[in-house]
Amino acid sequence: MLKIGMCDDNLESIKTTAKLLESEIIEQNLDAEITLISNNQNEIFDAIYNKKIDVLFLDIDFKCKGKNGLEFAYELREVNRSFYLIFLTAHQRFLHLSFTVKVYDYLLKPINRDIIEDLILRLKKDYANDQTVFLHLNKWKSIKMDSILYIERIGAKSHIITNSCEELTTKSLDTLLDELSNKFKRCHRSYIVNVEKIICIDKKRGIAQLLSNKKCPINNHFNI
Repeated sequence: MLKIGMCDDNLESIKTTAKLLESEIIEQNLDAEITLISNNQNEIFDAIYNKKIDVLFLDIDFKCKGKNGLEFAYELREVNRSFYLIFLTAHQRFLHLSFTVKVYDYLLKPINRDIIEDLILRLKKDYANDQTVFLHLNKWKSIKMDSILYIERIGAKSHIITNSCEELTTKSLDTLLDELSNKFKRCHRSYIVNVEKIICIDKKRGIAQLLSNKKCPINNHFNI
């Protein structure tokens, strides 16, 4: 499910957009929900950092409650490269600069139903495609993300465990997290797990039971 966050210093304005968004999500049968509406940038930062938001609607023109949206977006991209960023603004002058923070769309206020309809249609297609994307291990080899059970860091290499094989890459776990979809979570200092492959978690033993009778260590310091 796509988890959507909305951030604007004018909560009444963003709630109006949220109603249009919710209506179109239902109309197009998109597996998504709005999980956070806030004018608090710290709250939004924590959600993006912990990968609790997949899509963020962000107002650029914060008048009195934090950084402007463009500056804030730079901070968010430093901790999470994978979320869909959609700017909301009454001004077109920031359009060129917005591309430097990997923006998905730039919507000019006032937002109407036709704009939201087009946006949700594109999100639905792109999100479906993202579920089958490949992780590039090196310049010659890639692996389908959905086949990955977990990843273990051993020495200078990351070991990628699937149902049927093990692949190696020199990429760090932090780099891999930036490239993987949001269903992958850090569960241990040396492990990343695909949460959709978890059957059950034994917190007492610190073990996640996965598909194909595989097991992965977990640490309670990490939020699964």
